[in-house]
Amino acid sequence: MQESKLPSFRNPPVVETVLGVQFDPIKGLTNAHLGAFWKRLVETRCAGEDWRVVRDAPPLSPSFERFEPEHAWSTLGLTFQVSQEPMSGRLQISNDSGGAMIQVQNGRLHYNWIRRPGIEYVRYAANRPKFDAVLVAFRAFLSGENLGEPKPNQWEVTYVNHIPKGTVWQSPEDWARLFVGMPQVAPDLGSVNLETMSGAWHYVIPDRRGRLHVDLKHAKLDADPASEILRATLTARGPIGASSAGESCTLEEGIELGRRIIVLGFKAMFSEEAHTTWGLESC
Repeated sequence: MQESKLPSFRNPPVVETVLGVQFDPIKGLTNAHLGAFWKRLVETRCAGEDWRVVRDAPPLSPSFERFEPEHAWSTLGLTFQVSQEPMSGRLQISNDSGGAMIQVQNGRLHYNWIRRPGIEYVRYAANRPKFDAVLVAFRAFLSGENLGEPKPNQWEVTYVNHIPKGTVWQSPEDWARLFVGMPQVAPDLGSVNLETMSGAWHYVIPDRRGRLHVDLKHAKLDADPASEILRATLTARGPIGASSAGESCTLEEGIELGRRIIVLGFKAMFSEEAHTTWGLESC
């Protein structure tokens, strides 16, 4: 689908986006290699950024979207791979402003855009080439270290949205009219009033090319305990290669598909009032 046919918002409530790939674990890839890759990113200013901030993080477990009947209900399509190989750590490598981050471990590579105060929303068209540049750099690094070529097995796209109290909602009573594409949020149950809520919804992408996962929470920001938000996280992910329905998907096609599904899903979730507040420009 072309860009002009997707909804676009002048000021969406997006605070973070993630473009990612999961690949088969690479034999011989160690934490020392990950550190050397960080040095390479700094030396080359990969994706036009200074990557001088680095920290360790626990590794993310491998996960796969499954569609066989035995997986559909017990895990909502998500299964975890158990390996006897020791798992290396994860590096989170940020630019100087903290507005961009590369996450790398043996089995995953992610590019995060993170909204900072006073910084305008950086759109997919600008972030996608940066993800591609990081992936090219990673492949070149692996080749130079004689570690072979990564074998992608899953694509992933995530958009995190923070919707503050006082914008398109003032109290829990407003949620019923805010979310028009989700199961109804009842403002009361006769003699009791709604105080808070959270929920998760899971949708199959046609031809079983993946899933859209929607996670919705009423929360307070750690930086400002008095600030209430609705946090809406939309994650699309799916297999690279043939799906269980026979449809084939490359990494590049999967990233495009995931972004499209998320944008369309986000628009469908919310009311016209919310669309107007966030500056809906096209459909």
